[in-house]
Amino acid sequence: MSEAYLLCRRCGVLHPVPMDGSVDDEAMQDLAAFRAEHATHILEDAQRVPDSSLYAGPAWDPMTVQWFRVATGTDTLVVCSKRTSIDEPRRHELTAELPRAVGRIDVDEALLRRAFVRHFCPSDGHSPQLERFVEAVHGLISDLDPNEVETTYDDAALPNASLGPFPAERCDALFRRCAPAFDAAERERLRSFIADQRLEYNALAVRVRRTVDASAM
Repeated sequence: MSEAYLLCRRCGVLHPVPMDGSVDDEAMQDLAAFRAEHATHILEDAQRVPDSSLYAGPAWDPMTVQWFRVATGTDTLVVCSKRTSIDEPRRHELTAELPRAVGRIDVDEALLRRAFVRHFCPSDGHSPQLERFVEAVHGLISDLDPNEVETTYDDAALPNASLGPFPAERCDALFRRCAPAFDAAERERLRSFIADQRLEYNALAVRVRRTVDASAM
């Protein structure tokens, strides 16, 4: 995915500039054709803004519509990237703004359940403690604001999804909600489980997902 573009504001279009090490004859010919087409216009260098992408579908799908920001000079502009056919190159066009995206927060419940079972070893993989723990986790993340949750990296498996640690300020509340279901000997294990699993790459990680408004496509 290109990080650098040539921008023609007059026509509202951009063309990717091949990165060093990935240049091939076809890419250079396409770039030369873009320059020739806009030879009488002013072309500007633009750089993709990191972590600004929104996808209408899976990021790996070559047909997925994508929006992102680019910086040029003192301006930051929004680009819509799409294609009408898999046989055609993507067209990058300026657009007014990023589409509206509705955020929600969840956890990977299947991963959380497996981690709990490994830590506490319930014989059949189910226990009242497990159900109480999962219910408490969902309850504590239900009122979080997706726009304020700290995230660390993108979830490669899902479009518009990123992962972050379970909020530190809610760990004590999680322990208090669950502690009555555990005996005294198990409570320290419960506390250590929460501390170990709250990080963004473990089972209590929160996932922020944004769904793009379909009318933007």
